Amino acid sequence: MKFNKQSLEEQVTDYLREKIISGEISQGEKIIESTMAKELDLSRSTIRMALNSLSHEGLVISKPYAGWHVISLNEDDLWELYNLRVALESQSASMAAEQATDKDKQELQAILNDYLQLCEENPTDLRAIIDADFALHNRIVEASNSKRMEKIYSQIANQLKTYLCMTHYDYDISQSGLSHKPIIDAIINGDPKAARTEAKANITPFTDLCALLKAEKKN
Repeated sequence: MKFNKQSLEEQVTDYLREKIISGEISQGEKIIESTMAKELDLSRSTIRMALNSLSHEGLVISKPYAGWHVISLNEDDLWELYNLRVALESQSASMAAEQATDKDKQELQAILNDYLQLCEENPTDLRAIIDADFALHNRIVEASNSKRMEKIYSQIANQLKTYLCMTHYDYDISQSGLSHKPIIDAIINGDPKAARTEAKANITPFTDLCALLKAEKKN
């Protein structure tokens, strides 16, 4: 793959982030700077800077004497991410039901409509559906009109995308968009209690995630 000279670090960071989140680079996999530099025809320093950026996002870690590795989500990580999603997304949905402007509501409905169309026309496009899933949740957070909530959510955004990939592991993704409709309806109708309830119900239970993790390890 060839990169433009401008913002090489950002381009490589985006490239590696996408591969990690999609699972093309597996959890726990070692990333060797020299090998990656040769593969992408870039300097090791550019690769190192990109990996440093990804480490701040929680997607890779540097192990002493072992180099760079992609994060590997264990049961403790899943428990923490599950509870963070419940806390942030259910609260954001509730706040959005109270604070969303007419513009926010129109945009949420438009994003949902595109999401539903995607699921109908491309029901097996896992990556596109996961991106649409995250985009809708991210817009709900924005519709809460809380800059602090947005900042906190953005700090774990890429780990949440990895989490979303796992939750769609054994799930009929063609129904993904439809499962979000009650959340958006509650926000548009200004019902914070229903929005909170529906947002929480939309998140795959922790116990199911652990079962998926164990099944994946067996395979």
